[in-house]
Amino acid sequence: MENQQGNQLVNKFVISLTDGQILGYVTDINVEVDHDQFYFILKIKPLENISKSGELQPGMFSSERKIKIKPTDIVSVGPDVIILGNGQVPPIREIERLHHIASEYNALVKELEHKEKVIADLKEENSRLIKQIDELTREVKRLQVLKEDFEHLKEQLIKQEGQLEMAKEYIKLLEGLRHDIDQIKADVETLIKGYIEDVVRKIVNEELNARGLKKALL
Repeated sequence: MENQQGNQLVNKFVISLTDGQILGYVTDINVEVDHDQFYFILKIKPLENISKSGELQPGMFSSERKIKIKPTDIVSVGPDVIILGNGQVPPIREIERLHHIASEYNALVKELEHKEKVIADLKEENSRLIKQIDELTREVKRLQVLKEDFEHLKEQLIKQEGQLEMAKEYIKLLEGLRHDIDQIKADVETLIKGYIEDVVRKIVNEELNARGLKKALL
């Protein structure tokens, strides 16, 4: 696997992003393993001069030299160029992955902002409903007081109706008693009148007897 990766690095220019320069042209490569880490040993021909047009000029390469890099130093490998970051610049795939993560993060931030707005709206609606509940609770208490007052008045009315019925019965009783009293009065008056007449007749008879007239009064 290391050899396949190494073969992809041959016959390409090497550019260092951290140094900001073209290091040279890769002519050969070897792989070196140190414990659990392996390295690429690039044999390159450094560039001495390049024309302003960027075209290769005769004698632009100097003698070969070797550079040792780790796979993680490679940012990207193109058809003609190897880009190195010397461990300070992440690989293109990592950059793409980070860009994807950033895009997902931005999407999550927007979604979070939307949900925060929804939550704020729900809190506002909840506050409004709480106020309505408080108002309804006060109204229920007021109606409960009115209900208790109504029940009390109802009891008073029933009591007064009972008293009224008793008063009516009492009035009827008094009317009956008045009739009886009138009858008794009439009877008494009749008795008194008869008694007086008897007494007067007796007195007259006694007076007549005393005078020897012996005449009974009619």
